[in-house]
Amino acid sequence: MTTALDAIKAAYPAQYYGDSSAGYLTRSTLIDVWNGVTQDKQSVNLLSLPAASSLLALTNDQWTLANVAGVTGHFYVPVSAGALAYPLRFYCDKNAPCAVYDMWGFSSAPTEPALTDLYSITAAAYTDRQANPRQQTYDTVSGKLVDYVPPIVPQTLAEQASSEKAWILQQANLAAAMGQTFSAEMKAYVTAINAIAAGTDTTSTALPVRPDTIMN
Repeated sequence: MTTALDAIKAAYPAQYYGDSSAGYLTRSTLIDVWNGVTQDKQSVNLLSLPAASSLLALTNDQWTLANVAGVTGHFYVPVSAGALAYPLRFYCDKNAPCAVYDMWGFSSAPTEPALTDLYSITAAAYTDRQANPRQQTYDTVSGKLVDYVPPIVPQTLAEQASSEKAWILQQANLAAAMGQTFSAEMKAYVTAINAIAAGTDTTSTALPVRPDTIMN
């Protein structure tokens, strides 16, 4: 014997639907048809409900995402070309470090970032980031957010030479305190370092070796 629920399931096989006639979805237009309630627990008159073909079918995962409490106080699910514009709700951008987004948490349809500029993340990852703000990036191998570690930028040769001038100054102060002068090797070394630091030496690829004899 076919029950009323059987008839409903046959007419609305996806169970979860959205009435996107306004161009977006809210909690009151997200409907659990099999149970006759909206996402915000309001009863639905199934006799006046549009046919399934006029509604936007949602997956179980999307219905679960809709149940996640947001942090903005807004709930607005944008629809584009008959589909959810951001079907997985929670995302991060492709920057390093990255920003995270609840794309259903705006007061109106967001125009950016574009879906193609985002990676989807879990609701738990988004919630954790909001509770514990920190720099993160998306690891494409694990598919998860990880702590961002800034890359070490190696010093240019000119920067190395500028740093070396601090050692030269130290040696000059020591020589003056001892009543000594730089050796010819040390003077040549100073000249070479100054040329690299100033950018006038454009052919060297490494700093010269410090001289064995520094003072006379």
